[in-house]
Amino acid sequence: MTKKLFAILVAFVICLSMVISASAYTDTYVYDPDNHLTSSEISEINNYASYIESYTGVTVMFSITGQEDMSNDEFAYMAYDTNTDNDMGICVVHNTTDEMYYWYVTDEAQALFPDAVVKDMLTSYDSSESYFDGIYAYFETAESYVEGVNAPVADNSPTEAVTEKNENKPEEDTTKFVPVDRKLPLVVDNANIIPDDAEKALLERCDMFASEYEMEVAIVTVNDFEGKTSEAYADDFYDYNGYGWGENDDGVLVVYKPGAEGEREIWITTHGRGSEVFFEGIREGMITDMIPFLTTEDYEGAFTTYLDRAETQLKPGIAVIWLFILMLAGAVIGLIITGSMTAKNKTVVLQKNAKVYTRQGSMNVTGRNDVFLYTRTDVQPKAQDNDSDNDSSTHTSSSGRTHNGSGAKF
Repeated sequence: MTKKLFAILVAFVICLSMVISASAYTDTYVYDPDNHLTSSEISEINNYASYIESYTGVTVMFSITGQEDMSNDEFAYMAYDTNTDNDMGICVVHNTTDEMYYWYVTDEAQALFPDAVVKDMLTSYDSSESYFDGIYAYFETAESYVEGVNAPVADNSPTEAVTEKNENKPEEDTTKFVPVDRKLPLVVDNANIIPDDAEKALLERCDMFASEYEMEVAIVTVNDFEGKTSEAYADDFYDYNGYGWGENDDGVLVVYKPGAEGEREIWITTHGRGSEVFFEGIREGMITDMIPFLTTEDYEGAFTTYLDRAETQLKPGIAVIWLFILMLAGAVIGLIITGSMTAKNKTVVLQKNAKVYTRQGSMNVTGRNDVFLYTRTDVQPKAQDNDSDNDSSTHTSSSGRTHNGSGAKF
């Protein structure tokens, strides 16, 4: 009897431990309230995510939503915390309303999912043609990073030989920046300060610049820089949202954060050919011209001024060949006019000296004296090089790409 009671007690403890362990996990890994996916697609992804969780112990979630009831960071946390107790995991939210991504990573999973890894996962998602293919690719990329987290390490081979072999093997760069296609418009008013009709007009001009001048000129407003400097925020927004024209991502982007006096911030970042066209002097001139409008909250005037200055820089100047033709035409016309004028002077004969113009005895020099009258000094400032070759703002962003930029806080 005692043995039976003991066996029942052991079985009960084992079952209880399994229940407690299972409570940390979930069977819902994809949250799709707007029905972008079919039930069979959700089921397939949930099965795959469950498989990842079962052998790595890491919970990976994804949500597609157009919700506007709470901040997206709070929503990402809520989606994760509501569905699982696992301390090792991540939840990414794609908000289809503002077309932005937000994510929550547990403290224990920070080392597994730094920003570079999350952005690589999102690149896989963005590169697919359908929501299902994108989310599945997102989970595949996540699996590649967490694979083997809890896997046992075999200890039945010579460790010294393995160590020596691995020392000569180059490490794979998992944080390398992967360019993405731009999905956001060239005018993003996240601070909601630009009137709707003005925003539409500004966007039309930006689109025109891209098609006509092969250069993306972008405008972004935000309420905060998410803990980054204005420079870092502008660079990252440009790089990780796919801004820039052509294979070199040529462009310029201005980010403005409104606020009280002394707390307003603006930053203009450039990349590729944008750094050559919008060099330091031009960027600073743009900001100087915009500040009076921004101070009075005339945002339409500020960003119109920004685009006016951009268009002035982008418009092509007179071609060198036309300058040569104009100079040649001027020279020919000048020769014709002077030739016709000299042809009329038939009474004038070239003289060998000036004696014929003087009259003997008409001039007598009786004395001479040197008198100092005055001195004159001309002062001119030394010419300053004002081009992209001497731009002091060149720096490398978090993506590893080169940017130039200028900003102000006022």
